[in-house]
Amino acid sequence: MDSQQRFSRLLQLTAHAWRLAIDRQLKESGLSMNSWLAVATLASTSEPMTQRALAQVLGLEEASVVPLVDRLVAQRLVKRSQPEQDRRKRLLLVTSQGNALFSKVSIEVDGLRSRLLADIDGDELAVAQRVLQQLLDKTGTL
Repeated sequence: MDSQQRFSRLLQLTAHAWRLAIDRQLKESGLSMNSWLAVATLASTSEPMTQRALAQVLGLEEASVVPLVDRLVAQRLVKRSQPEQDRRKRLLLVTSQGNALFSKVSIEVDGLRSRLLADIDGDELAVAQRVLQQLLDKTGTL
């Protein structure tokens, strides 16, 4: 296996392992990583978002976001709102229950991230961030 193949494989395995670690951390809260990212995104914005905007931020297809939002609404973490000026739109708002869970889970996820990255040299982490950003930028132009 050449270095590019090895890098690609390590990237895939690391992304998968990272997701599983976050899923395990979130298990008690009843959230998956995608659910957590949706709640965190909505809780961190100053304005309500549409489902389409949320899908774009999360890098998901709109069709995938609908059942995700449905679950969050059922859990009373998010609510849909219809603006008076455009009845076709559905805006997403985090509920008070969602904000409380966001505050609690943020601490847990921040702790997990700190533990996972604790032994990595800061300079090496900066190089990894630059490489990942370059890859992200390149894949967006293909």
